[in-house]
Amino acid sequence: MHGIDVTILLAGVVAGAAPILLATLGETITEKAGIINLSLDGTIILSAMTGFVTAMMTGSLLAGFIAAAVAGGCIAAVVALFSIRLGISQVAVGFVLTLMTRDFAYFLGSPYAR
Repeated sequence: MHGIDVTILLAGVVAGAAPILLATLGETITEKAGIINLSLDGTIILSAMTGFVTAMMTGSLLAGFIAAAVAGGCIAAVVALFSIRLGISQVAVGFVLTLMTRDFAYFLGSPYAR
């Protein structure tokens, strides 16, 4: 019977928690400003897919990082446009964007999943 290596388990938890920790920190700062952004999960998934595909196609990690940042910025701009500028409910915009960006990432990223 094989045991679980605790060191590998803890390293996996720390590595997997980093994106969630950064998103939580960003959302905390955003909420201090009075904005509720519920689209964080979808933003992370779409940005990660965009960065991965860009890095794979160009062979450049820097290009992948920049593409992921641009994708995240575009989603934040959509939140700003609809929630702040047009005054639509922040909860509704965040919920719709979470579902839409998640499904969009799965749709566009499925040819690259093996």
